[in-house]
Amino acid sequence: MKKIKLSMTRATAQAGLLALLVGLGCGATPQASAIGSGDADTVFNGFNSAFLVNGNYYKTSINGSTFDGGWTGALDIMVAEDAYERTGSSAHKALVETLCTTFLQKFPPGYTWDGYNDDIGWIGAMLARGYLITGDANLLSQARTSCFDMAWSRGWDTQYNGGGIWEQQPNMTPAGQAINKTPLSNDSLGKTACLIYMGNHDQWYLDRATQIYAWVRSNLFNTSSGQVYSWIDRSGNVDTSTADATAYNQGTFADYANYLYQITGNVQYYNDAKLALDYVKNNMYNGGVITGGGTNTWSDEYARGLGHFCRDNRMWGTYYSWMVLNANAIMSHRRTDYNICWSNFTQQTPNDNSINTNRFDDAAAWMQYTPATQPNNIWGRHTIIGLNNMAIDSLGLTATNSVVGLWGLNYGQTQIWNFTQNADTSWNIVSQSSWLGLDDPGGNTTNGTKMIQWTQSRDSNQRWWVDVQSDGSYKIWNQQSSLALDSSSTTTNGASLIGWGWSGAPQQRWKLQ
Repeated sequence: MKKIKLSMTRATAQAGLLALLVGLGCGATPQASAIGSGDADTVFNGFNSAFLVNGNYYKTSINGSTFDGGWTGALDIMVAEDAYERTGSSAHKALVETLCTTFLQKFPPGYTWDGYNDDIGWIGAMLARGYLITGDANLLSQARTSCFDMAWSRGWDTQYNGGGIWEQQPNMTPAGQAINKTPLSNDSLGKTACLIYMGNHDQWYLDRATQIYAWVRSNLFNTSSGQVYSWIDRSGNVDTSTADATAYNQGTFADYANYLYQITGNVQYYNDAKLALDYVKNNMYNGGVITGGGTNTWSDEYARGLGHFCRDNRMWGTYYSWMVLNANAIMSHRRTDYNICWSNFTQQTPNDNSINTNRFDDAAAWMQYTPATQPNNIWGRHTIIGLNNMAIDSLGLTATNSVVGLWGLNYGQTQIWNFTQNADTSWNIVSQSSWLGLDDPGGNTTNGTKMIQWTQSRDSNQRWWVDVQSDGSYKIWNQQSSLALDSSSTTTNGASLIGWGWSGAPQQRWKLQ
């Protein structure tokens, strides 16, 4: 993967930031208007206007016509996946489906010819995310067999360093090039394993994800400072230089750790993710604006990791103002003809139509994860508790069309639900155990309808309005049917969660913890 070799170092980033601050005088931040409610759409639409060809694939540059394939194309597609996460739009879902399908047609498996395992990791992560968005089983199959399974079988090595996945396979590395294990190869593939597990509940993939993570944490992560080291060689030498710290290594590790926290509830993963994110904010940029160079991406994975961490864990109060600072820099330094910004958020984007598409991924991704106003505390992980102290529970079931039940409050993983918002301000409620969405089957309007878990679709029968009541509890009611979640006042473990027309009775009021 060429990204590592060509990206700028922290020293270059600091030099660029220093030059900007000198130009502005006394360290003042750039003048910028506040982020607008439509800015995320503006930047993503501009990204598509610049690089999307006939709604089918991204090209390599504005003035190019070549399909952007391989790992660079995968990262481009992830921006569209980011946009769908933000909006839940059927148009964005259809775009993700088309982009992933076209990618497989134009850049077909197998990928054994590519010796870079991180290349395979990015493709696998893109395809697995694509499955979770679209439900296209072929995307999950290719993420599994053509990407993770292949890279794991050839790349995981215990002869050196006690484990870890080679960045480039030693037998495919040209003479004179370094033979290392890196965060790029291990974290991208570990994240892919998490996404596959979320899609198929195959414990083998979760076991591989935790195995890879444990190795990375022991060999390439500073558990005190949060720095993610760039590589370890066969002799055990580790690049611990702070000048070689990169936003994308920090971000990929943080996103990986956060996925494992969401899946397992193990707080160590949460703490590690926060450390890695804070290292970029506090150590690399001193709370200022991110800038990056080279010829490819720099902070797209960091934007993703930070956005997911804030969204899932209600950490907006800690990071939101800094996210807005960077978003305002993006909007201030964008090209206004396309509304796109390159990876140097502190510098005006040049009108150079030959710049690689990848260099515009960073800003587009950042904008998808920076809401126009600071989100409320409905976002993220919650246990949903009735006034009778019975919690909504996935009951350990993982099959589509499984019932949703009630169980005495225990704060276990089956009682954790993640609230994310759609562009229309409705909510998706997803089990952190089954990774299925809370669903009113068929939008049924009949009182007493049993609620189910279904593959995430974000259709109207999986969209919920969440309204705070005068007593601080919440009414949770379905967008399509208008039925409100109702516990039937039961205290029987395993009883079904039902929907019922709103009456305001105690069994329809819920606490979010």
